[in-house]
Amino acid sequence: MVTGVALQGQIVLSFNQPAELAADAGQDTLICKNHSVVLGGYPSATGGVPGYVYLWSPVDGLDNPTSPNPEALPSTSTTYRLTVTDQNGCQAVSEVQINVDQCLGIDDRPISETLAVFPNPSDGRFTIAGINQTLVKSISIELISRLGLVVFQQEYPPANTRTGIEVDAGELDPGVYLLRVVIQDKVLSKNLIIR
Repeated sequence: MVTGVALQGQIVLSFNQPAELAADAGQDTLICKNHSVVLGGYPSATGGVPGYVYLWSPVDGLDNPTSPNPEALPSTSTTYRLTVTDQNGCQAVSEVQINVDQCLGIDDRPISETLAVFPNPSDGRFTIAGINQTLVKSISIELISRLGLVVFQQEYPPANTRTGIEVDAGELDPGVYLLRVVIQDKVLSKNLIIR
């Protein structure tokens, strides 16, 4: 947008230019085979003129290639490319590498087969349901940052599992965390988004 003002025979022009459009595909991440990861930054696009259009490629293994934060379930290590287009037609591109490991010794079943985690995304307070409390002696909940640091850890007695485990990790910064649920000798994991 250009505006002009005449001052004593002079014309003064001022320009209202939006910030440069930028895309953020997120941080490179290592996941276990048969586990998923949420792609993208928070936010996945900045600058330009809002009303962004998102397109991820390759689309194989993505739940929604036009979402700013799709869930990916790659079968092999994959580089995902995010192309963001703003209302003016400007584009920005970002890539993220998702490495897939066999993770021997860890239960390769997705957590969705046995446990429910809701809401996800959350504000740091969420519920884990679906644990058969008669078979469980102790439950450990961990949240791990993208840098691999355990940023939250709590033990829960089996009495808490009848109606679900209420977890309050509300002090954590927004982002994507790996939720690990350790039930006796089983380790189940799922990505958790905190906004």
